[in-house]
Amino acid sequence: MGRKSKFSKEQKIEICRRYLDGSESISSLAEEINVSKTTIERWIRIFKAYGDSAFDEKPANESYTKEFKRKVVEAYLAGEGSLRDIAVKYKIPACGTVLAWVKLYNDHIELKDYLNTHNLQVTI
Repeated sequence: MGRKSKFSKEQKIEICRRYLDGSESISSLAEEINVSKTTIERWIRIFKAYGDSAFDEKPANESYTKEFKRKVVEAYLAGEGSLRDIAVKYKIPACGTVLAWVKLYNDHIELKDYLNTHNLQVTI
């Protein structure tokens, strides 16, 4: 089963809309709900890309094929966007996952189906 978010879909949408309508800053929203500004910025990027469906709850953590991982890595290496941009474009929850795949690819380690990259330590 997927991780349960601390905030509901509706709460995230409301926060995004309050920022996007110009009524509040990222800093004030982050302070209000006690999260980092980076979290709010990520929510806004996802919301801009996918609208109200951006925060739909998923029944389980995603599993990715090696072909999908290679496509994502190649998009990043081709300069199609930042790690964050690529993560949003391909609906990957964390840009750290993309970074882990890029590191494996660059180290000539085979990208495998359903590889659990969350335990991989990446140093920058």
